[in-house]
Amino acid sequence: MNMHNTHAAASSSTTRKEVPVLDTLTQFEAVNRTFAQMLCDRAEREPDVIAYCSWENGVARPTTWSEYLQQVREAALGLHDLGVAPGDRVAIVSSTRHEWVVAALAILSLGGVPVGVYPTSSVAEVKQALESSEARVVFAENTGAVAKVAAVAGELPRLRAAIGFDTTPHGLAESVCSVHWGELRRRGRSRGATEPERFAALVEAGDIDQPAALFYTSGSTGAPKGVIHTHRTLQYSVLAFAMSYPQVGRVRHDLVAFLGLSHVAPALIGVFTPIMTRLVITYCTMDQRVDALVGVRPTAVLWPPRMHEKLAGEVLQQLSESGTAFRLRYAIAMRIARRVSEMRWGNRDVPWHFNYLYNVCLRRVFIPLRAKVGMDRIRVAWTASGSMSPDVIALWQMWGLDLRELFGTTETCGSVLAQWDRAFPPPGTIGKSMPDPRWEVRVSGDGELQLRSPCLFGGYLNDPAATAAAMDHGWYRTGDLVEMDPAGEVRIIGRIKDVLKTSGGKTVSPQPIELRLKASPLIDDAIVVGEGRKYLTVLVGVSEAARAMPTVDRDAALATWINEVNSELSRPLQLKKFRILPRPLSAADGELTLKGTIRRSAILGSFSDLVAEMYDAGEQGEIARQARFAGGNLK
Repeated sequence: MNMHNTHAAASSSTTRKEVPVLDTLTQFEAVNRTFAQMLCDRAEREPDVIAYCSWENGVARPTTWSEYLQQVREAALGLHDLGVAPGDRVAIVSSTRHEWVVAALAILSLGGVPVGVYPTSSVAEVKQALESSEARVVFAENTGAVAKVAAVAGELPRLRAAIGFDTTPHGLAESVCSVHWGELRRRGRSRGATEPERFAALVEAGDIDQPAALFYTSGSTGAPKGVIHTHRTLQYSVLAFAMSYPQVGRVRHDLVAFLGLSHVAPALIGVFTPIMTRLVITYCTMDQRVDALVGVRPTAVLWPPRMHEKLAGEVLQQLSESGTAFRLRYAIAMRIARRVSEMRWGNRDVPWHFNYLYNVCLRRVFIPLRAKVGMDRIRVAWTASGSMSPDVIALWQMWGLDLRELFGTTETCGSVLAQWDRAFPPPGTIGKSMPDPRWEVRVSGDGELQLRSPCLFGGYLNDPAATAAAMDHGWYRTGDLVEMDPAGEVRIIGRIKDVLKTSGGKTVSPQPIELRLKASPLIDDAIVVGEGRKYLTVLVGVSEAARAMPTVDRDAALATWINEVNSELSRPLQLKKFRILPRPLSAADGELTLKGTIRRSAILGSFSDLVAEMYDAGEQGEIARQARFAGGNLK
């Protein structure tokens, strides 16, 4: 597949009318337009077409491109009135909502840089993000977010204004101006009335190679690093997604967005991709997601593994509550689905009679089941940002969902590997390089996955040493250990550095947590567990002093200490459960190196029963059973 841009790029009014949606992928080159400029182009070409929806009072309320642009114009001029200038970084501490996206485009309209901050971040993490990004202005969603900002505002001399979506910020330093979202837009309307050409002039001053987003890494090797992406690299990131599924640029697709837009993948899909494609997003909170999915019935999804796993569990719960006759039909349908899936995975033709039987199963069993969770209209589904169980992929594919894997990092923003070349690909790989020679993949001598592409980041904020360390003569070093087969299919086998990745996509460095736990005289060893799991737990090796204590007192003291450590951690890093190792770790059993360093994989193997106790085996076990009960193991 070659790429091309059929429309010339310039800043004239004629070009504005001609810049298209990404409806062709032939010899694509990034258009010479920023995202704010493309928003203006889209609103001029398709003023009455739906741009996005908001889930409100049980319905998806639509907003057209002209209305979207008006919202952005008002917010941008309001920010301009507060002194936001090109290059300024503006933080957004909020869950997913349409105001997040409007604020981001308003910031971009002024040549500023939006910086997402997770609403679940601790006060210390909020301070780190605002301080390291040198944010001049911060958006805070509600009283909880405002309280976190207020707790650190006095230590942030660069902070000049705070804007609340749901409330007027209060309790801030005297030097920080407090404004409600509605007041910000009123200021913008007033400014626009007196200076009608100001917004267009500000937008047209933008440049495609200006920074357009600052994302933070997980901090797995120390403090989180700010990753800079420009309008150009983000456009290529959108292209990478469209290469995985070209129909998204040609035909309307609906997607429900509830995952945090501070994370790179949800931001790419929820903020930037709709401007260049036919993707229509419905924004909702995490609490609203079930109702929104059923109400919207999306045609595409991109979720971390945990969301696919959780929804599969909900489908199976619905199945268990159905009548005997339907469960019998389901059992028969799964046997047929298993046979069809095995033929698909083996790249074999499916005989017509199996196709006929499977289509009957889809109509009468699987689609009705999927409809209960709003997944009956899905044309393609993607997973990224974490380790995905082959059982989960297999089960969804048997249910008729074309679930595929993508691979990208914060530094690449978009996907650089994907299962793009076939429907219903076999579980177990993260795909192959994109069908464009500008996306390159190689495996280094020590097995590390390394990448080159036009969507590669511009560097880490104020950290040239880390930027240089991440690169190898123009190749980005992912830190992932992989295997690549002769066809280019890549399989991840681990991390060069000891880092965990939960099924929700959270990358975690266990060592700082383990060191903190071992500050207690009760603990000699601590092994944080969570790779591919929905939450973190810990195996504890107790000290001699702890072993001398009565069991009840020891367990209570350990629980109290772990809760104290949890209070210092953000929610995704908190330890949900712990188990005490029945014996000290042993070098003879391969659990320790000769220097006494833990060997995590060996420990997890030695004490797999304790690990299993700490996780809900019901949901994952039922998914595995359903994927396999038709006989045989996954290939």
